[in-house]
Amino acid sequence: MKANLATLGFGALFGFVLGWARLHDPVTLHHMFRFAEPDVFLIMGSAIATAALATRLLRRTRARTWVGGEPVTWRTLAPSRNHVIGSVLFGLGWGLVCICPAPIAVLMGSGSLSGFTTGAGLMLGVALRDRLAPLASARPTSLPAAGAEIGL
Repeated sequence: MKANLATLGFGALFGFVLGWARLHDPVTLHHMFRFAEPDVFLIMGSAIATAALATRLLRRTRARTWVGGEPVTWRTLAPSRNHVIGSVLFGLGWGLVCICPAPIAVLMGSGSLSGFTTGAGLMLGVALRDRLAPLASARPTSLPAAGAEIGL
């Protein structure tokens, strides 16, 4: 219950910041992509810098989670086909509806039809994820397995 309340609080704060910065407005994003509004890039840059600093501190101090008290663990993954497919789908979705998935809740809260349709598409993708996962992880037979040497 404590974790749910903390998550709700951080989510509400995050949604407020997205709404306040107008990051749910397709016009704002369009201006960002045309490099007409650098403030959106400054917001993203500050988020990346904050996350990088916090990650360094967490790794250095061998921290525990704030709510549950479990140790924070780290696992690094090599890029795979799943990452490429996910990145392409993310970019296509963002380009088609001009909405990043982050402000969907802000859009839905403001009664935006695009927010509801994007949210429905996101939920459909999550529902189909288990069915689509085997397709994304299947290797083409023409490529060598990871770690295999290629003879010249």
